[in-house]
Amino acid sequence: MLNITSTDRILALFIASMATGVYLCTLVACIRWLVYTDEGWKIRKRIDKTLLGATLSIFFFSSLHTTLAVTTTFFNIRSLEKGPVPLEDRIPWTDVVMCTATNMAVLIVDGFLLYRCWLVCGKSVRMIIFPAFFWTGGAACTILQIYWQIVQSASISKVWTPVNMNTGPGTILTPFWGCSIAVNIYSTSVILYRIWLHVKEQTKHSAALSASVRELRFIMRVLIESGALYLMITIPHFIVWWTPSTTAILIFAWTNLPAVGSAFNLILIRTSQRRVENEKEVKYEKDVLSTVLQFRVPTLHQSTVENVDSGSSSITSVHDDPFASAKIYA
Repeated sequence: MLNITSTDRILALFIASMATGVYLCTLVACIRWLVYTDEGWKIRKRIDKTLLGATLSIFFFSSLHTTLAVTTTFFNIRSLEKGPVPLEDRIPWTDVVMCTATNMAVLIVDGFLLYRCWLVCGKSVRMIIFPAFFWTGGAACTILQIYWQIVQSASISKVWTPVNMNTGPGTILTPFWGCSIAVNIYSTSVILYRIWLHVKEQTKHSAALSASVRELRFIMRVLIESGALYLMITIPHFIVWWTPSTTAILIFAWTNLPAVGSAFNLILIRTSQRRVENEKEVKYEKDVLSTVLQFRVPTLHQSTVENVDSGSSSITSVHDDPFASAKIYA
């Protein structure tokens, strides 16, 4: 079996650091839209505490994972300089916490995607049985992973497995990532299909694109881009577990969490920005319309001219008397 070298750790930490930098940028922007008003820096009166709590939870798990990655790399390099420290047969708490932190963050992201799918399907439980089964399977794998790493940590390395076991319990983590991929592919596909059907129905009745159709198409683009970002890192992470490359496993393992967090934040950021743009467009159109109505020249087909002296009124056509309109407004 291959061992994780210091070169593997430094390379993985370098790539993970860049991914974490991107994630922190999206985190700041996401918190800005969740906590503060659309214009200015006043705190919102009604904050979506569920989304804010999920965002901060993912940040906590990501920070914990990155901190432990830096710590383990530092101690590994120091052991090369001062010699290896003799270790007893003890529980690998660092590996346990890092694997658990990643799994918990992924379960949060998948849970929100599952909830969105349930809403789009009209709160139909039947439509989410399939992804809910795999989400439950992922949660069960997380519990089993903790048990395996803590209780049976001494015997893991002695058991033959078809996947790489150098950076964690591969026989548990591979089905976990498989469950996560299944949840994302199914839920995203169902959401996109439902939106596409609604757009198709709307375009049947009107040749021109309405505002609602444009909004739905924008949401489709956001979901496709965020889903592609998630699967772009998760599917290779699942595949490398079946290879002997410890370097590749470590790189994807340490990069996966900030990439997942970035995909989650980008959905909130882009939809919030779009909402503000639409509000500005609506306000601008109202201002233009009010200006046009205020300064437009009045046109009348008929005007009534009051005869003050006799107390009677007479109807005079505008075509007959071109000055009738001026008389009324004078």
